[in-house]
Amino acid sequence: MRVIVSLILIIQLGLQNASFAQDVQLESRYRSAVADYKQGKYAAAMGKFSPLTSVNAQTRYSAYSHYYYALSAYQLKRFKESKQMLVQLQSRYPGWNKINDVHYLLGAISFENGQTNEGLGYLEKIKDSSFAKDVQALKQHHLSGLNDLPKLINLQKQNASDRDVALILVQYIQSSPSSTQTDMQLADQLDKQFKFSKKEKIAIAEDKPVRSAPRAEGQWTKGYLDVSVMLPFRLDEFSTSKRRSNQFAYDYYIGLTMAKEQLMIEGINVNLWAYDVSNDAKSAEAIVDNKNFQLSDVVIGPLYQGTFDVTANYISKASTLMLNPLSTDGHLLTSASNIYLAHPSVAFQTQKAAQWMKTIAVGISGPIVYYGNTPKDSSMAFSYANEWKSKGGKVMAMVKIQPDREWMESNIPSFETTKPSHIALFAADASVGGTLVEVINSRKLTTLPIIATSTSFNSQNSRLSRYGSRLYLIDPDHVDREKESIRQFQKNYWNKTSTFPSVYSYQGYDQLLFFARILSKYKDKYISGLQTRKYGEEEFLLNGFDYTKSNDNQITPVLKYSGSKWVPVDR
Repeated sequence: MRVIVSLILIIQLGLQNASFAQDVQLESRYRSAVADYKQGKYAAAMGKFSPLTSVNAQTRYSAYSHYYYALSAYQLKRFKESKQMLVQLQSRYPGWNKINDVHYLLGAISFENGQTNEGLGYLEKIKDSSFAKDVQALKQHHLSGLNDLPKLINLQKQNASDRDVALILVQYIQSSPSSTQTDMQLADQLDKQFKFSKKEKIAIAEDKPVRSAPRAEGQWTKGYLDVSVMLPFRLDEFSTSKRRSNQFAYDYYIGLTMAKEQLMIEGINVNLWAYDVSNDAKSAEAIVDNKNFQLSDVVIGPLYQGTFDVTANYISKASTLMLNPLSTDGHLLTSASNIYLAHPSVAFQTQKAAQWMKTIAVGISGPIVYYGNTPKDSSMAFSYANEWKSKGGKVMAMVKIQPDREWMESNIPSFETTKPSHIALFAADASVGGTLVEVINSRKLTTLPIIATSTSFNSQNSRLSRYGSRLYLIDPDHVDREKESIRQFQKNYWNKTSTFPSVYSYQGYDQLLFFARILSKYKDKYISGLQTRKYGEEEFLLNGFDYTKSNDNQITPVLKYSGSKWVPVDR
């Protein structure tokens, strides 16, 4: 197992520069400090956060470093240091999006120091309704301990609009056997003024005040997202002199880094943590046992079955979102409800393809289904055939096809007596499609509809547009090079890497943008957010995302040729 947080990864990705290297180091230091805090190592955390709070080291981690330093000091009852750091935070970052947490912690410190009015003043600044229960619990904890009616009455007068203080006073008077008639009249007056419900009174009477610590920092409220990327980078095989067989992993990761930059502009901070993972289950076990990995909000990968199973087993017990960026195997989703496929599953792709061809192909003879030599070729072919049959159709034949023309001329019949309703082709070999069309044309079947995976054709050499009136492609990763966003991305990518992006670069960019936005908006309710989000609300480089009905991406993968380009059939 390798955690890639060093300069070597930067070199490999073509992103070598001093500022990027410094950012990686800062991420590592910051995350280590946060891990210390979460493990209760508060003094160690303070030591690591301290240099990150320097006025000379202002980064996107600075405000959070101030806050966590103050939290750590609070836990050690070093209230003076905690307050000083929070005041400094307010001065340097007055518009920080977590400023309400600062007010809350300052209020808690003031209560601990016996400065009740000052504490109430800080809490009064909090206007976010999500803090209401925490604020009430904090007040209850400290004020119910006063056990001094004159002080409570005086405090209520000084904070006449504070509903929580009034409720605490009313409850104290009504539950105290020494309360006078005058006291009871005051309680009645406050009761009428604030219109306390019976439920409120019961709750404050029965709930034991347990919160004296600061408002808890949860996984989804820490202000940034930790994304672990488990891909086969194969550092031991790295060579700058040749293109690597696993180039897709690097292309994908560069897409992630570009999405990270865009998300920062949108106010969503993302930390990327790359792990070099192959199919060694033991390496995955070491990773999932790592404390830093367990802080992940999103896990992308792994790709291989052995390491996927180990990681999925851990994810099934966590709140982390797990994304397989490439697979179309719907069976992976059975491992846990928080696992997603970035692509449509084989079953969904063939379902959509069969539904479309039902509207195009005529005749009762059914299709001839050709498929290539890879497991995915045969998987899609038989899935398509089963889908066609499930709708009451027939399949003329299932044929494993060879790529050379001689084989096709000898084995593809003339169809003089019975013609298929259409041809279905599933092949990873790009030379198959063009040759098959030519052979079929020689059989005088020049208008016979064809549904095929886009990998069956070489889009550069076979001039697909000439087949446009009869050919339909299954391609969930279609790149529309006429889109302005695609052109701009290509330009930005070239400026960073001096190369053009591959489809994996587009995938990395789109996938991180989509899921980071979902998590930032919905937090722990992200599953519900994915199920309710309407397809097409945002534009992406590729075809976008739709998880309203399933954990595989159910975008329409079938394309038709329209005008001068390929477009989804539902447009």
